[in-house]
Amino acid sequence: MASPTKQTLSPDVDFSVIEALAANVPDSPDTFTRLAAKNKLAVDFRQDGDLVEVTASETASISLSLFEHVEENGRTYHKYKEGKYTLPNDELEQNRLDLQHELCKMSLHGKLHLAPLKPENLKYTLDFGTGTGIWAIEMAETYPNCKVIGSDLSPIQPEFIPSNCSFEIDDMDDEWIYSQPFSYIHGRLLVFCFTDAISIFRKAYDALEPGGWFEMQDTCAPLGSIDGTIEGTPLLETYNLIAKTFLEKRGIDVTVASRFKSMMEEVGFVDVKEVKIEWPIGTWAKSAYHKRIGAWYQRDLKMATEGIMMGLFTRMLGWKKEQVDELLVKVLADMDDKSIHSYQPFYVVYGRKP
Repeated sequence: MASPTKQTLSPDVDFSVIEALAANVPDSPDTFTRLAAKNKLAVDFRQDGDLVEVTASETASISLSLFEHVEENGRTYHKYKEGKYTLPNDELEQNRLDLQHELCKMSLHGKLHLAPLKPENLKYTLDFGTGTGIWAIEMAETYPNCKVIGSDLSPIQPEFIPSNCSFEIDDMDDEWIYSQPFSYIHGRLLVFCFTDAISIFRKAYDALEPGGWFEMQDTCAPLGSIDGTIEGTPLLETYNLIAKTFLEKRGIDVTVASRFKSMMEEVGFVDVKEVKIEWPIGTWAKSAYHKRIGAWYQRDLKMATEGIMMGLFTRMLGWKKEQVDELLVKVLADMDDKSIHSYQPFYVVYGRKP
């Protein structure tokens, strides 16, 4: 299979902020934790609070491939195990996933992971729920002597990939059958996929070699605000409705990321570390770090919300597309309102198999 050196982005995409952050990558997870502690979430009350420029082009991305799908209300969804996953898999969603990848790296100051991996010990890596495969591809490029496998429900990954990277269609809930143990297993932003997270953690534990690392990165509900300004808004009420009325009925717990650490310890992982980062919704935050993240997460959440609401409200409430669109306008307006100081927690948790 051909192996070009790197994925390319559209010429008008300005990722200079990511490059600047990556140039100051902390030396260790402990260093990262100290750095994150300096960037406490606070409201920017300055009239010139938008001086940290955030352009639409910074959150642009590209679609990577064609795929089989089923269509509902103008969006397409996974064909494999149809109806199991809440979000679409179409071009809009692929764009969002690539944008989300940059958001996660920005949150970690340019890092792909926080687990303290040693290149000389890294032989096989698994990225389950790989999405467009962008993390797996960059991981393969970063560690050229490591074989990286990405798995997902849809074959939406690019055709041209590094020679040490491969993709497969698979469901994390099925039995994990691999011919070799992994040095590192990674999962990211899969909260809508989990109905039994600890069973996935056990599979990861069993699939790792002794000394191997497991890392999870995910958001956690509910949405919050540092001063209560989100209370009573269509944004909060809609997301509470989605969590309690729709997702809980499907066995999905959107608060599970806050328990990743205890779950890893219960399964048997040691040296378990947890890092919690607040993702603001919008540019209301004071620090340049949070302001930048907030702009990207606002764009990401807007794109995700349309797909989530359209799928769940039409399937489970029988709403028409026009009804969903009417509520969506109010929810998106709350995301734009800088007087609503909303955020969502983002957890990074990793541990080692003894």
